[in-house]
Amino acid sequence: MDLERRNRPPVDKILKLGVEEFRANKDDDPERAEFWLENTFRVFDKLSCTPEECLKCAIYLLRDSTYYWWKTLVSVEFLDLKQGRMMVTEYEREFVRLSKYTRECVSSEAKMCRRFEDGLNEDIRLLVGVLELKEFVVLVDRACKVEDLIKERKKIEVETRDVRKRHASKSFLL
Repeated sequence: MDLERRNRPPVDKILKLGVEEFRANKDDDPERAEFWLENTFRVFDKLSCTPEECLKCAIYLLRDSTYYWWKTLVSVEFLDLKQGRMMVTEYEREFVRLSKYTRECVSSEAKMCRRFEDGLNEDIRLLVGVLELKEFVVLVDRACKVEDLIKERKKIEVETRDVRKRHASKSFLL
């Protein structure tokens, strides 16, 4: 229980130091939000909160339409997430982080796998897709292995091309 308390964000301390919950609507002055944010971060600094604690506490303090706005923002970020230039492990980390806020999109492990697979780069997605994996840990492991195989193949192709260039230049000199 003591370890659990230490790992919990310091919401009670923040509230005692005067940070208020934030409620807003579309007609509010944007400066009001900036003022709230500045005051809130001043308290975070005073308490030496980690970035993760700051995020959790700030989310906790959002109320009504501001909370729903934030959830929508994170949901869109999650739905738009693609591997792109990230390594599979980096993509997995970001996927898991964002999925915490969009539980309905990953309500089962099969849905989670499908969503993760859809965001993989095409060359990896095509190879792991045929496996029809329904366990997230296994899917990530196979995607990492495919990524390693693709890197190895590209490395061999570059080495082969370099060898051909050297042979061609030697033949030309003779």
